[in-house]
Amino acid sequence: MTEPRGVAIDRVFGPGRAAGREVARAIWLASAASVPDGVPAGAFVVDPERAQRCIDDLGTIVEDLQLGLLPLQRLMHVAPSEDGVSRNVARNAALMARRAETYVAAWAAQLEQTRDALSRQLAAYRDADEANAGRRG
Repeated sequence: MTEPRGVAIDRVFGPGRAAGREVARAIWLASAASVPDGVPAGAFVVDPERAQRCIDDLGTIVEDLQLGLLPLQRLMHVAPSEDGVSRNVARNAALMARRAETYVAAWAAQLEQTRDALSRQLAAYRDADEANAGRRG
């Protein structure tokens, strides 16, 4: 059986104890070295083209979800027979369809809000980028 070690041994800290700023610096340096473009974790980088693609994709997803709601809204649940079990199945199916409709509509609305928020953030980023470019150039 192995005993617990009194020191940390890993690729970032090596053999020995580390604390505070030393830990933060070691993590920052390790993350910077592991990213291909050399952008460390915590750095703010925006790729406007990828952000716009994400916004466009969210719009497509919202449209697909809204189209998917149409069959749910038209769905009728009729009991195949007059016995209690058939009526119970039809009643529960109708309840599940209403819940699904509510869930999908809420999901679509949240995605739409996310898309709109990302659009506003991207516009603000582009405005700030243009203003900064104007000051530099």
